[in-house]
Amino acid sequence: MHSAMSQNLPLNVEWQFTAKDTLDWMPAQVPGCVHTDLERNAIIENPLLGINEKKCQWVENKDWIYQTLPFSVSKEIFNQEIIRLKFSQLDTYSKVFLNDTFLLETSNVFRSYEIDVKPFLNKDLNILRIEFSSPISEGEKRIKSLGHPLPGDDMRAVTRKPQYHYGWDWGPRLVTSGITGSIEWIAYSEIQVKDVYFDQLFISKERVELEVEISVHVHQAGEYSFHVTDSTNHLGAGHTSFLERGLNTIRIPMSIKNPKLWWSNGLGEAYQYSFLVEGKRNNNLFYKKNYSVGLRNIELITERDDSGETFYFKLNGQPVFAKGANYIPITMLPERASKEDYLQLLTLCKESNFNMLRVWGGGYYEKDWFYEICDSLGIMVWQDFMFACSMYPGNPAFIENVREEADQQTKRLRNHACLALWCGNNENAEGWARWGWQQNLSAKDKKTIEAAYNAVFAELLPEIVFTNHAQINYWESSPRFGRGDSKSLTEGDCHYWGLWHDEEPFEILQNKIPRFMSEFGMQSFPNKKSFDEMLTLDSFSWDDPGLAQHQKHSRGNKLMRDYTSRWFDIDDSLKTFASNPYNYLQLTQSMQAEGMLMGIEAERRASPYCMGTLFWQLNDVWPSFSWSAIDYKMEPKIFMNGLKEIYANELLSPYIENNFLYIHYINDTNTEAPVVNLQYQIMDSDRNVLTQSFVRYVALNEPGVIYSTPWVELIKDRDPENLIIAVSCFTMDGQVYLQREAKLTAKSSDGLMYISTPSNPFILTKISD
Repeated sequence: MHSAMSQNLPLNVEWQFTAKDTLDWMPAQVPGCVHTDLERNAIIENPLLGINEKKCQWVENKDWIYQTLPFSVSKEIFNQEIIRLKFSQLDTYSKVFLNDTFLLETSNVFRSYEIDVKPFLNKDLNILRIEFSSPISEGEKRIKSLGHPLPGDDMRAVTRKPQYHYGWDWGPRLVTSGITGSIEWIAYSEIQVKDVYFDQLFISKERVELEVEISVHVHQAGEYSFHVTDSTNHLGAGHTSFLERGLNTIRIPMSIKNPKLWWSNGLGEAYQYSFLVEGKRNNNLFYKKNYSVGLRNIELITERDDSGETFYFKLNGQPVFAKGANYIPITMLPERASKEDYLQLLTLCKESNFNMLRVWGGGYYEKDWFYEICDSLGIMVWQDFMFACSMYPGNPAFIENVREEADQQTKRLRNHACLALWCGNNENAEGWARWGWQQNLSAKDKKTIEAAYNAVFAELLPEIVFTNHAQINYWESSPRFGRGDSKSLTEGDCHYWGLWHDEEPFEILQNKIPRFMSEFGMQSFPNKKSFDEMLTLDSFSWDDPGLAQHQKHSRGNKLMRDYTSRWFDIDDSLKTFASNPYNYLQLTQSMQAEGMLMGIEAERRASPYCMGTLFWQLNDVWPSFSWSAIDYKMEPKIFMNGLKEIYANELLSPYIENNFLYIHYINDTNTEAPVVNLQYQIMDSDRNVLTQSFVRYVALNEPGVIYSTPWVELIKDRDPENLIIAVSCFTMDGQVYLQREAKLTAKSSDGLMYISTPSNPFILTKISD
């Protein structure tokens, strides 16, 4: 007698691993990878600490074998007519054997693989073996067979594994292998539900029209019924039909009146409906699962205007100013990260008023946890496909590999309310156009490489997004234009790296304002705990090899010193670095904060011309010097602490321009603000009031300048340094509606005036001359 319920159960077995050339078996942990298993068995030290990265580079050149200890199969699985194994993530080149029978070969960590195992399965004494080939040796074979160069990084470009494993300017090189995802049984005798998609066909405030698309594989033809219940409204819809053997699709329409829509953080509740999906045959339940679904409409609006072309997101008909960051993998070896780690990081984002994160294209399509938490917190996700900073192959095998990857990932993520955009790649188009990649290439190779780019990014990926996830827009490459192109500030999204890479001053961010800033950043030191994990010497020294190992940008330390010296007198800090580096640590973080917050505030004031700012980068994969706002130990830097105010939904932004003090009101909410009475005070450093003014009946009905006055008249002959500006808005009954306090200083080497928040004494946000 076969069980009616289909079984999706984890493969709970014991594992061991070895290098193929030693066969010295050691215990392994799955999911995991060879680096974590080698560390667990004391073969290598933690590769993220000190100079240990250098000591384990040999790992990438080895072939590795993972093998189970003999295991039995439960009756509930073994007695089913269909028994398959699903491998959710194998990194990357592997051959899988069951009881010495070859099952399948893999070549893409971003794909899951399923294989029928019933003919080869024993009740007892089964052994599953997975042989991993070196990514380097396999990559070399593919480069050789390709027959033409790949500008950027051909080794990582030919291999469908996380690109950052090969090293980046903020992370180590750890080209790992292993079983990095779960393995589960798929066992059934009648029917398997493969996918459930809540296709949101029409959305308005009055009603939502859904079609619940259920994809099934039928082993026993017959009459099957499916029922979908909206637990919130106690509404249901069902479908019963005769299904033939093989793949079938059932579509169940649903209509919800006066729906509660899903809103991003700051615009409303990130509300999710609970839908129960059930499947029955002969009144026997074979499928039951709850789905949380946010009902919303997200559009990317790109329309020609007098300045160029818009680039902004519209949520449920409401234009949204995107506030957030670029997210890289949560750690170098994500198998180590728990759901609680993701929750901690993303909660920090919500508390700092983020409403969007960009999942950068050199890492992973993230775990389900990530998107589930973003759904619940109202954080929209700009999702890159996993391609970054290189040109890629276009041969048939590569195209088909990517086709399956994109098909699986778009289907996996399409029910998530947070998903706002699919983007083809990170900086590939810019690299090809502006980074000298075309130099020394033959005309034939140029044509081949361009054809491959178009085949993947202009044809294949948009076709799959449109087919699987038509409600979400596709954007070919981030950015559309590089920073050397004048259109980068008038069309599309912009990665502005004149700051940092080109050594331009922070002041440039007041004028270089694009339609949507999707990358810009400034490095700083991490906090003390992360900093200490980089060190190797007993006493602090600039020559500590650990510090050198963890600075991956060739000019990183010099640029941090140069930028910091523009704002602070750092000579004493550098002299005392050996005995107390933490003062200098704070100064680099202060410099990062003041410049970045100044740029973000200027971009917000430029709305609706500019409609988003996603800084580089949110987090770190290891203890390092980087552009992050939160370091590896999940401790916010000074910059992150300042974002809560600068990303606030409503903000008073004072600035000085052409000898006038302007007070700019910023409002990202979808609610109207009241008429207020405005008060501002100019105080000295001891908070003695020097000048004050009270302005009645100021309308906050739309963002923009709400007040201006000659600046010179306010300060008379006083030195502007260390003066405090306090601005408050009061409702008609005298309650504080909004306030901002800022401090003027002349810390910069150019002697110009800056504004900072006294509660954050290290933050010095420049406003204007």
